[in-house]
Parts: sequence; structure tokens; C-alpha cells
Amino acid sequence: MQLRKVISVFLINTISGLVLFSYLYYSQQGTFPQLLADWKLLTYIIAGSNFIGFSVVFVNSLFNRIPIWRKKIGIRFMLGIIINYITIIALTLIVLWIFLKINKLSYTLKTLLQEYNEIKVRVYILVLVLDILYVVFDFLIYSYKYYAYGQIQNARLAREQMELQFEALKTQLSPHYLFNSLNTISSLIYKDVNQTEEYIRKLAGTYQYILASDKIRLITLKKEIEFIKDYCFLLNIRFGKAFKAYIDVDEKSAECLIPPISIQILIENAVKHNVFDSTVPLEVDIITTNNHVSVKNKILKAPGNRESFKIGLSNIRKRYKVLTDKPVKIRKNEYFGVELPLLKSGNNG
Repeated sequence: MQLRKVISVFLINTISGLVLFSYLYYSQQGTFPQLLADWKLLTYIIAGSNFIGFSVVFVNSLFNRIPIWRKKIGIRFMLGIIINYITIIALTLIVLWIFLKINKLSYTLKTLLQEYNEIKVRVYILVLVLDILYVVFDFLIYSYKYYAYGQIQNARLAREQMELQFEALKTQLSPHYLFNSLNTISSLIYKDVNQTEEYIRKLAGTYQYILASDKIRLITLKKEIEFIKDYCFLLNIRFGKAFKAYIDVDEKSAECLIPPISIQILIENAVKHNVFDSTVPLEVDIITTNNHVSVKNKILKAPGNRESFKIGLSNIRKRYKVLTDKPVKIRKNEYFGVELPLLKSGNNG
């Protein structure tokens, strides 16, 4: 606990204890107690009220750490009143018992409670009022801290998401990708002008989509698939019959959300890390099932100079981790497959 908070709690506890004792004393005797003249009693009141007060603060701090109360706010509020009330009454009885023992008074705790019923009722009522005021005040602070923490977390996650998307953007706009595209155009332009024009148009569209993805956290699977179809067209022109893509996305899944260019990264990984030709083509399946979109391909011979594909997968995993608790699943046997969770609109920040 911070020093400023300790001092504040100490002062509140001390003042509350002195006011409560003075009120009860006045209600019985008709005069206020001379506390300054009785330093022993004054010390006892200050020590007792702070023992009770700091114990209640400690109990509430433990209570506030339970994650479920962030969702069960009403139950949290009512339980706070009940638990604090029981705690205060129990600790007050303990303090009173200690006072009787230290001062070796003839009264027992049971006798004292039986003889002073009126004071006992007043104490119960006053403790209840103080308890409600404390819980309301603590609850407001707790709610504000939780709200502030949520805002900070949202800002941190948004920054992390932007950094991950920028990292993915840099990968997709690499000179290697542009170099391959220009080579394809140069070899195609003398063979088929119309196809060259379509290739350039779709290439421009894919670049536009990739550039726009830097500012979008999530996009519908439908729009991602439209982009993937254009991207696969470019690969078909580049590799001919050596590359094949099969896409099967149902209408319901098409309205779900995924991080942009995540499927394209997986297709690009498949192209980079398999040796294929027209006799042994690379076949990539993009299928939706069980609230996931699966991207898989048969594992072919690996190129000798291949680079690790873990960077792309790591980026996708990190982006999903920022957005949801649902994991990205990787399956590797005869096929290499990645299952991306499909998200609902509530995940879109």
C-alpha cells in the first residue's frame, strides 16, 4: 500500500473511531469524553479503530482481485456490504474483548452485551451506515480503476495490433514480391495483351487491399476471399497449372471476421516452402468448418534454400492473441494446415 494511502486510511479510521466513541459516550452520559486527559483510552481507540479499518481495507483488496466481480457488479456490491459488516462487527467484538482483558475489568463480553442493549443496537446501526458508505466509496474507486485499466489495456492492444499489422504489411510489400510480379508482366505482355491488362488490374487491386489493411483490425471473410481470388489469379498466371486453389466458404461464415491478409500469408508460405510443377502441383484448400477457416496444402519437397515460415505464422498468432482467446490451430501430418478462428462483430474494435 502506498504511503499516501496508508496515511489517508489512518486518518479516516482514527476520526471515525473517535467520532463513533464520542457519540456513544454522549448518548449514555450526556457529556463528551475527556479523551485528551485519558491518553490510555485515546491510544486504545486509535489502535482499535485502525486495526478494524485496515483489516476491512485488506479484506476488500482481496475481494477486488477476484476477476468475476468485473462482470457480476451487482452481486459484488451486495456481498461487499455483507462481508464488510460481518468483518467490522466481529473485529469490534475482538477489540472490545481485548480491552476488557487488558484492563482486567469485572465485565465479561457476554455480560456487557446483555446489559447495554441500547448501545449495542446503536452500534449495529452506525456500523451498517458506515459500512454502506465505505462500500459505495470503495466501489466507485474500484469501478474507476477498472475503467481506467480497461482504457489503458485497449490503447496498448490497439498499438500492439497496429505494430503487428505494419509488420505484416512490410512483409507483403517486399521487393521480392514486386520483382516477381514485374517479371510475370514482362513475360506475359507479348503473349496476351488482354490477360496482361487483367493481371495488372488485379495486381493493383491486391496492392490497394494490402495497403488498406494497415488501418483495419478485422475484415469480413467475404472481402478477404475476394482479395484471395485475385491473389490466386496472379499465382495461376505466374505458375500456370502448377498452382491450384480450392475455395469453399459458406454464406454464414462469409460474414464473420478475420485479421486482413492472414489467409494470403498462409498461401504465400505454401508457395515459398514447397517445390512444385505442372506434374506435381501445389494444391491449396481454403475451407470453412466449425467456426474456423482452414488453409491447408499437401506437404511436398522442400526447397534447398527455404527460409523459415515461422515469422508469418508468429505474426498471425500474435494478431489473434490481441483480438481473442481463441487459438490458431496448426496441424502437420501428410498435410500442413492452419485453422484460423472466425470472429464475430463484437471483436471488431
